[in-house]
Amino acid sequence: MRKYSKLDLTSITNHNRINVFNCILEGKTINRSVIAKKVGLSIPAVMSITDDLIEKSIIYAVGKGESHGGKRPEMLSVVPDRFFFIGVDVGRTSVRVVVMNNCRDVVYKASKPTESVEPDDLIGQITEMTMDGIKEAKVPNDKIVGVGVAMPGLIERGTGRVLFSPNFGWRDVPLQDKLKACLPFNVLVENANRALTVGEINNMQLKPTSCVIGVNLAYGIGSAVVLPNGLYYGASGTSGEIGHIIVENHGAYCSCGNYGCIESIASGDAIARQARIAIDNKIQTSIAEKCGGDLKKLDAKMVFDAAKEGDSLAQSLVKKAADYIGKGLAIAINMLDPEQIILCGGLTLNGEFFIDMIKKAVSKYQMNHAGRNVQIVVGKSGLYATAIGGAWIVVNNIDFLSDN
Repeated sequence: MRKYSKLDLTSITNHNRINVFNCILEGKTINRSVIAKKVGLSIPAVMSITDDLIEKSIIYAVGKGESHGGKRPEMLSVVPDRFFFIGVDVGRTSVRVVVMNNCRDVVYKASKPTESVEPDDLIGQITEMTMDGIKEAKVPNDKIVGVGVAMPGLIERGTGRVLFSPNFGWRDVPLQDKLKACLPFNVLVENANRALTVGEINNMQLKPTSCVIGVNLAYGIGSAVVLPNGLYYGASGTSGEIGHIIVENHGAYCSCGNYGCIESIASGDAIARQARIAIDNKIQTSIAEKCGGDLKKLDAKMVFDAAKEGDSLAQSLVKKAADYIGKGLAIAINMLDPEQIILCGGLTLNGEFFIDMIKKAVSKYQMNHAGRNVQIVVGKSGLYATAIGGAWIVVNNIDFLSDN
């Protein structure tokens, strides 16, 4: 018989505690007998765990449930305001902050334009917005488990160092360490696409059985892969860069340094840039009217709005973007055969017609019979999805249930 080490027993205890807590969280109000059946533990084991969680004020007894032949069982629920988790979405055009409580409800959210892409300036904005959010939400500092910061680019796993962020022009910035020096909390920095995908999977209550891909269609384009045991990082931690698949030889220059990447053709930034070039070349379009003739104000949403109104240039730009996005998704499907692809980000908010274009392009480019079971769906968390995902990164990576 195997003899477990102290580490093994600690890990098993923590695993069981997390399972019991999550069972109560999902059940809203639930009794110990039902918990035992759902998590596969004995009733005495569940009693020991729940008694400990009650003592720590993490869960509480809400009263007696209905009897099914014996004593009325004690019903348990999660204490909403016992812990809080902060999520920050660091975007090229805006910074968003959310405060999420112990029941995974967002109790505060705020958004402000990104004031600067200079590291120290942006770190100052993140710090200020985080502390303002905690103050506005009236949350005591000692109830904050941590801050999860979702940052575009290649993030070194474990250290939260930004190795390279094309959208921000950053190289080798120790973002996690710098934020830890500014904030009195645990700080975790994660790739924005991974945070977004984790947030959407939890919001949609998905439990991957093989592979789920989250695709962020926004200012840039990126993705994340989630397997049954969690995020897939790859050998060097750089998996998911679907936006930097080269699909057009001698195509537009991409901020990553290559030419013809999907991101350089089909991202929100690329769509707006192509519209500006067309207007500069005197091509007739109503897009110019939407930005009042100031091309610096032109963004992808204006192009989509013009496309919906029948503008031929706008329609061609949107169709081109959808086609290249579909090509990238087809490559991912052919390689990974995912069960689901979740489309997220600002571009997905521009209407069902764009999503339909992408799906048609996927069907055109994917291999015959490959990925025949994949479902392509749109995320449900809206503009704050990545910030919410940042909060979930804290939930999933910091042990807030044990004595530690």
